[in-house]
Amino acid sequence: MTVLRVGIVGLGNQMQENLLPTLLQMPDIRIVAVCDSDLARAAQIHRFISDVVITDDFDHMLDTGTLDAVVMACPPQAHRDLSLKAMAKGVHVFVEKPPCFTLSELENLIEVSRQTNVITGVGMNFKFAKPMRQLRDITRTEQFGKVVHIQLNHYASKPTAPLWGLDSTLRSFLLAQAIHTIDLGVTFGGGELRDIESRVQRHDDSLLVSLELQFSTGATVSLLSGTMFPYFEFDMKIVSSKSMMVELNNLWNITMHEPEHGTSATGTAKRWRGAWQPGPLDSGYERSGYFGELEKFFDAVRNHTPYEANFESLLPTFKVIEQICYADSQRDIAPVLPLRADHFAKSKAQVGA
Repeated sequence: MTVLRVGIVGLGNQMQENLLPTLLQMPDIRIVAVCDSDLARAAQIHRFISDVVITDDFDHMLDTGTLDAVVMACPPQAHRDLSLKAMAKGVHVFVEKPPCFTLSELENLIEVSRQTNVITGVGMNFKFAKPMRQLRDITRTEQFGKVVHIQLNHYASKPTAPLWGLDSTLRSFLLAQAIHTIDLGVTFGGGELRDIESRVQRHDDSLLVSLELQFSTGATVSLLSGTMFPYFEFDMKIVSSKSMMVELNNLWNITMHEPEHGTSATGTAKRWRGAWQPGPLDSGYERSGYFGELEKFFDAVRNHTPYEANFESLLPTFKVIEQICYADSQRDIAPVLPLRADHFAKSKAQVGA
């Protein structure tokens, strides 16, 4: 397999704890350069790799002409600006979420990626987690039937203040946390996003977001999220047209509820439910999705095919984020009516799931 020459940008906690260990497990990936605004931090790469260039100048890294792709874990404004520079040089780009702050910024990134014909990727590891892949396989079977409703609960305790220089805690939370959950709703909803209704509640520095989405497939999504919780927790339920329900708890356990088990059986068998969870020997980075997202991104680079979690794939998710923020901004001006996806001008790229 072709060895790809990769540059790392931003050697902070996310890179060192998750992305870098994953990259080091890939024999066909060669890390050739590391860039960080703090040169001493960039030098920490030498604990893992001795023969690698370090720099605090991203332009200098690009000018070497030795990179096939860059993997970034930086603030969103750096993802946005540095991605534009990399794409202009024909270098493929993978950034941690979020790739930028707003829908208009995302549309600009998509336009430049098309003009430069590069592969782009965003670190949406929930989508590539091993239990989530199993869940997607289950819901695609004929036996399961058509997805009709998705219930998502994403509990968190932070952020309770704006991040990255933004003036909005709500937008910061949506970009830092709920982006994963909204993206999963879009993924399993399928088709075109048609209707969006949202409500934001606040108490002191915490907030609660409730969201309802409807898709052209007829599927609906209900999401409850926010920072008004004591700890992180994630669970998901999907209901099918055949009265089946599959449940995912904390990206770990999957339980299948089937009508036959609740009606035809008696005794202890009546409570039987099919269950699945990752095996004890599964890699932590594979189970959490970091290995899968990077592996598939590099496959897309080698084959020059679209990556599933590219900039364009996040258009519906960013449209939802914009409308939540817009509806919240109007709450003290006039009664908030349910928002439709077509209330906002259609993006230049087609919005799809």
